[in-house]
Amino acid sequence: MIQQSRSAPVRLPPVEIDGVRYEQVMNGLRIGMPERCGYLSATDVKSGERLWVIRVYEVKYDEKLERDVQDVYFTSMQALPGGKLGIENESGQKFVVDPKDRSVNPA
Repeated sequence: MIQQSRSAPVRLPPVEIDGVRYEQVMNGLRIGMPERCGYLSATDVKSGERLWVIRVYEVKYDEKLERDVQDVYFTSMQALPGGKLGIENESGQKFVVDPKDRSVNPA
């Protein structure tokens, strides 16, 4: 019997602000990013066009361990005043993303 190395990450609903849908990228490798997790994408709601993808945080991998068990995904994402986004990850780290300038700061 084969067992998974980790349980599947929580799939958070997207957050929509001013016609832009923000969502966690579940597998950054599929869109050409260097890692699987830690990315936020912005998509125009009307056109469905992806506007941008940014790295919210970097995951430091131990090469002696399987990478999938070390992946760190978002656990919450919410709209904040001023059109910003609040994100928390599985490690308990909290971030504030400002979509206007695509900056990421610790919360």
